[in-house]
Amino acid sequence: MAWTTPRDWTGITNNIVTAAQLNVDVRDNLNVLSTHAHSGAAGMGASSMSGLSLTSLGTLTFADQSANPDAAGELQRNGNDILWYGSSVVNLSAADASAGTASLRSLGTTSVKAAAGNHTHNLGAEVDQATTATEALGTGTVSAAPSHSADQDLAASTESGNILTRAFTTTDDDVVWAVACGFMYGEDGNLTARLYIDGALIASEAIGSTTWTVITLAGQAEKSAGSMTAHLRVYNANGAAVRYYRYTALHLVMGSVNGKFI
Repeated sequence: MAWTTPRDWTGITNNIVTAAQLNVDVRDNLNVLSTHAHSGAAGMGASSMSGLSLTSLGTLTFADQSANPDAAGELQRNGNDILWYGSSVVNLSAADASAGTASLRSLGTTSVKAAAGNHTHNLGAEVDQATTATEALGTGTVSAAPSHSADQDLAASTESGNILTRAFTTTDDDVVWAVACGFMYGEDGNLTARLYIDGALIASEAIGSTTWTVITLAGQAEKSAGSMTAHLRVYNANGAAVRYYRYTALHLVMGSVNGKFI
């Protein structure tokens, strides 16, 4: 059924309106209006909501599409979430998503919350005076061979065990840092010193092969409260041959921005 343009009632014969005329102009057109689908055709309403004012709208309810939008400019509901698609899907109703993912944020101090703006970093408030981790303390200089460890053979494409390990425990959710330094020597320039925090590589540096190298490795990682561990290791990048390394005067220190350092 289609919309029929209503007649001009001033031209009715003998001023008598018939049932057939009312059926067309009133009944049939009202039936069309009751099922209109905003197609843009006559009686169907506009096919676009462009320029629509929502100033008097009290509640806007989205039907659950049970799917995410997938085209630029789409806004729709999936379950209890309202999602917008620009170049990718953004959940406008989710809060405290994983770090690096856009979302609403509640106030707090963890890595997925927004800072309230009134927090402080109390440096030095929780000082632990424990000694740093050290290994093979020797004498000598970079230019002259110091007393050092025995040659440490390392198979091709292999990482050594832990040369140094340092750990501490904090009750705060902090940015944890670690620093390793000392003298190292490696065969043929194939060896690299590596620094880890809780198993994640945070820094590496090539070990010199013509003279003793001063290595300085430093990095950081966001960590929840608990026990943290740092490791210093060596990696042999040569894929076919065993290579050796030596070390002396190595140190490893850990700490956090909340003020607890060891």
